[in-house]
Amino acid sequence: MSIFVSLASQIDHWQSQGLLDQETADRLRLDVKTRKNGFGIGGVLAVLGALLLGAALILFVAANWEVIPRVWRVALILFVMWSGYLGGAWLQRRGESGQSTLAAIFAPALYLLSAITYGAGIALIGQMYHMSGDMTTAALAWGVGVLIAAVLLRAPILTAAALGIGGFYLSTVLNELGGQVNLVASYRWVMPLYILACVGAIIYTKADKAMHLLAALTLAYFLTLYFDIENQAILILMIALGAMLVICQGRWPAFERYSYGFGSQLAGYGLASLLIALFIFQVEHKDLFNSYEAGADAVYSLAAIAICVFALIIAGEKSGQLRWFAYAGFSLHVLYLATVTVGTMIGTSGVFLIGGLLVMGLAYLVTRMEKYLHGSTVKAVSVHDGEQQP
Repeated sequence: MSIFVSLASQIDHWQSQGLLDQETADRLRLDVKTRKNGFGIGGVLAVLGALLLGAALILFVAANWEVIPRVWRVALILFVMWSGYLGGAWLQRRGESGQSTLAAIFAPALYLLSAITYGAGIALIGQMYHMSGDMTTAALAWGVGVLIAAVLLRAPILTAAALGIGGFYLSTVLNELGGQVNLVASYRWVMPLYILACVGAIIYTKADKAMHLLAALTLAYFLTLYFDIENQAILILMIALGAMLVICQGRWPAFERYSYGFGSQLAGYGLASLLIALFIFQVEHKDLFNSYEAGADAVYSLAAIAICVFALIIAGEKSGQLRWFAYAGFSLHVLYLATVTVGTMIGTSGVFLIGGLLVMGLAYLVTRMEKYLHGSTVKAVSVHDGEQQP
């Protein structure tokens, strides 16, 4: 609701500046007042309720496992799962047609309840019938099933759930890396296919917010792969892909269109991937510069600072997310350099003094940079609009 209130005040400001006439301003105020936010507190509570119901179902079945007949166990799981999917689809259809305002809130909750029940059913039925398999296989089957349901029902919440289950699958792989490696080695080619399928599901189901989960899952895959085989080529690949995404966002005008509108987010996470890979190099002190440890640290930090500045220059205007990743990386490495270099020469109080001054200086620089980039964006839009006028 605070978003709509601030937007209404912004409309008043635009009208006072002469940018909107009275009729247009009134129509915008009416639209703001009547528009419903599909992801408000009600939706959050409904999803949390679905999570609690799913946990309650799992605990109830597990606690009474020996008492409930085998047929009734399977029937209960199937009933809850299909009731959630069918009920969610019915509510989703009513919400899309405008017949019910509550449908948009409770449809995702029912979908999520079904997804949880499906995962619990895999584990419980596998235990009941003593089916062979391991946790990684069960997690993968769970994720694939939820992803298929997301595409069939065109449900964004299920796409997000499938990405979360993909992260759970990677966690099971990490738990098994020190043991039976042959059982989990397939993740190296399975996970890229899973990620590509999730990309298609995000575009098809219009699950824009799930893009952040996709980026996190992709980064988690690269890191898992690196810790598995410990090959520097993976870090170099992360750096190359990250740099490519930043450059495409900054210098390829059609990148936003070909990336289905996710270009600014991809550039931001590309920079994050680049900085994470460089940080791993820094922590492990890879001998790339043939220098002593402290000197190599300084070189890595200076390289990261230069990369952040370069990213801001080349693509800062087009991606707010990239800007904040760049600000964070720049600030952390500047503070680290100050701690390493200044801290070895002066006392603790001096370190805090220099650190405080640096933080205040960074705050000033970030504020000035935001004003500059915002002004450049507004100017570019104004020039573009002027060129279109007859």
